Amino acid sequence: MKKILLISLILIQSALLLAVFDDYQPSARARGMGNAFTAVADDANALFYNPAGLTSTKYGIKLGFANLYNQEFSEFKTAAIGAQLPAKLGTLAIGARMLDVNFEDYSLMSEQIWSIGHGFTLLKDIHSEISFGYSGNFYNLSMDGEEDDSAIGVDLGALALLHGRTKFAFAVTNINKAKMGRENQIDLPNKISLGVSYTPYDRVTTSIEMKKDFAKQTEFMGGVEARILDPLSLRFGVHQNPATYNAGASFYVENVEIDYSYSHHAVLNGTHYFSVGYKF
Repeated sequence: MKKILLISLILIQSALLLAVFDDYQPSARARGMGNAFTAVADDANALFYNPAGLTSTKYGIKLGFANLYNQEFSEFKTAAIGAQLPAKLGTLAIGARMLDVNFEDYSLMSEQIWSIGHGFTLLKDIHSEISFGYSGNFYNLSMDGEEDDSAIGVDLGALALLHGRTKFAFAVTNINKAKMGRENQIDLPNKISLGVSYTPYDRVTTSIEMKKDFAKQTEFMGGVEARILDPLSLRFGVHQNPATYNAGASFYVENVEIDYSYSHHAVLNGTHYFSVGYKF
């Protein structure tokens, strides 16, 4: 009886903290910038933010982990791998985002998103570059004692680089408005993001972004990234709705990148996020 009560409490708390397939910000680097990453995305995690940004990735991998809102029962894990295709065909990437709610040896709930994306350059000259990208996502939801449920969503993104310093970008999540459920269907997140990033000096990037959830409300975010030394970058950012204050850092050892960020939530506990990446 005690175990049942504990499991019930965990499920209730997780339902309050976590919406189904919500935007859990699958990048420590992006979190450090307040998640204003749509117009910055230039590593393998671009697959999750703006697949058009994959054109900046040749060969790379990113792995991440967090206990969301500092709750031990909620484990959020991510992985993304990008590889440049031959003959200027762009970059292909695959990845996964997994949220597990566990109690002792029980898996109470598991959200999985398996993704494959492609980014390619539409136009490039000495002054500008325009890229486009798309990705397919397989959503799978497992709950203890219930049958698995699944859906397929499609994301689109575009990015324009002007004079090597300014980027304009947009991305649409779940453009086909996929739903999940048999009798009581749930709308999966359907959002459009508009972002601008600017690099006033080498190794310094500022970014602002607006994100609109068609079923809910609008989010605003902004951040700064500065690589102050060869082995170290620092980041700061803010996110409105929900309100968070964010900071982070990256450490570079040859081709290895170790990222850390902390998000301070106005109401809930903060989140520590760790990731490690490698560029081949």
